[in-house]
Amino acid sequence: MSRLRLPRRFPAVSLVILAAAVWTAPASAQDPNADTRAVTVIGADAHARRCSEAVGNGDSSDRTVEECTHALRYSRLSHDVQIQLLVNRGVTYLRRNQNDLAMADLDGVIAQDPRNAEAWVNRGAALVQAHQFGDAITALTNALSFGVSEPYKAYYNRGAAREALGDLQGALDDYNTALEIQPDWGPANSEVARFVRGRREHLADVLGHPATP
Repeated sequence: MSRLRLPRRFPAVSLVILAAAVWTAPASAQDPNADTRAVTVIGADAHARRCSEAVGNGDSSDRTVEECTHALRYSRLSHDVQIQLLVNRGVTYLRRNQNDLAMADLDGVIAQDPRNAEAWVNRGAALVQAHQFGDAITALTNALSFGVSEPYKAYYNRGAAREALGDLQGALDDYNTALEIQPDWGPANSEVARFVRGRREHLADVLGHPATP
């Protein structure tokens, strides 16, 4: 009997664009003994607040870009908040399929904060969209090593990049890891089921029997 192997080609999978690491008031802002400047900055700038709220709600309209841009250009914000808003605007551009603008924002974050996991993971998503799969794998691996907030989505996107490059075993490993972290998550479930179905059809072809559903 021939040894069971992965089929050599599968249909392309869908990219999962990660939600931004939305800037919200840190817990310390609720502490009356905390630095009051943080409370003032977070509570006073309406543009920064509306930018973060819109991105968190999945709004990628022109108005969201305008709110984020206004906050970045004209508001007196702390460095950490500026970094977060830049990630948020980059994610908005990514959702709008404006990859060049997204990459400019995310690269700007990484230049200032090389270990920013959310910038790396969204940079990886932009690279997958641009079909730059090798660079995408590097970016997503960096995101995972730096502690990205939703690692299962990073594994899924890295699996998509690996599959596009023909590394089917690596892709399956990443899809399975995504499911281990987030059981019954729909996108990863679909891809693992597709691999299982492909294996079953391949075995049926080797044995000369029709595959069972």
